[in-house]
Amino acid sequence: DVVAILPGGFKPPTKGHFNALNYLLTDASRGVVFIGNKERDGITPEQSLKLWQIYSKYTSKPIEVQISPKTPVSSVYEYADANKNSRIIVGAGNKDEDIRRYDYFNRNIDKYPLVQVVKIPIQSEGISGTLTRSKIASNIDEAINYFVPDAIKTSPQDVALIKKILSTK
Repeated sequence: DVVAILPGGFKPPTKGHFNALNYLLTDASRGVVFIGNKERDGITPEQSLKLWQIYSKYTSKPIEVQISPKTPVSSVYEYADANKNSRIIVGAGNKDEDIRRYDYFNRNIDKYPLVQVVKIPIQSEGISGTLTRSKIASNIDEAINYFVPDAIKTSPQDVALIKKILSTK
């Protein structure tokens, strides 16, 4: 069993996040996404969860999505501690501080021999979460066109559902 873990805020999850997860899933049998539990610019963790549930129909492998009780990073460590016999691939963003959050795994390789931290290359030209939230607030159709993964845009039903999720609290 090889588990790809993608932790993050995901307010909302963008095509960059979706592509990052698929990148990690290449060498995994399944995925786990940990969502930050804080609201950001009007986007709630529950909305992010619902969007990931839609996105999950389009991933190459099965994924499980959870809102982190504390932080996505602490959820990764708790998952690794609870699943010591699983090979785990942890996805870190392309910024150095993202990968440093998981230095503990590398410093304690004897305790975590099956955990690999992977720096994910920038996906989808580095979509901006801040710009995404601004577009959602001003023009939902423009926002959808900007941040929703292309595979999902092929489904008018899923696009309509995303619009509905983002327009309700």
